[in-house]
Amino acid sequence: MKEIKQNKTKIKNIWILLLLSGLLIIFSACGMTEDVVNDELDREKSKQNTAHESDGIVVEVLVESDVNSASDLEVEINARKNPESVYWDTIEVPYKDRFVIPKDTFIPLLSTHVRAKADDSASWISCSIWYDGELVASHKSRGSDAKAVCEKKFQLGPG
Repeated sequence: MKEIKQNKTKIKNIWILLLLSGLLIIFSACGMTEDVVNDELDREKSKQNTAHESDGIVVEVLVESDVNSASDLEVEINARKNPESVYWDTIEVPYKDRFVIPKDTFIPLLSTHVRAKADDSASWISCSIWYDGELVASHKSRGSDAKAVCEKKFQLGPG
């Protein structure tokens, strides 16, 4: 009789152990599922931000020099819809500006033009134009009265 009670107790202990192990696995899986769901939500937000930027051509303009100022800045974004321009008598360098051109028309961006003049105490000045993170035009000028001029025009074919 004593053996039967001991066997029943062992069987109950085994069942309780299995039940607790199963609950532990289920609860830990729920925690992992939550992490996976959060990761997926983060990826979706990232994709939406990228998609928002991919709705347009990102144009970045950079002007640099060996001193902290330049003059006569001209930036002209010749877009089919909503062209933009910036004109400043003096700027602090490095100067960086960003424009987003919508892609909702055929050939949305016709050209980008940047011009800047070096400060009198500068020995060089440079400009660069980036489309969607890719350098498409750059120029560096040295000497007295140096002027940096960058231009990227749309053309069919390589370029």
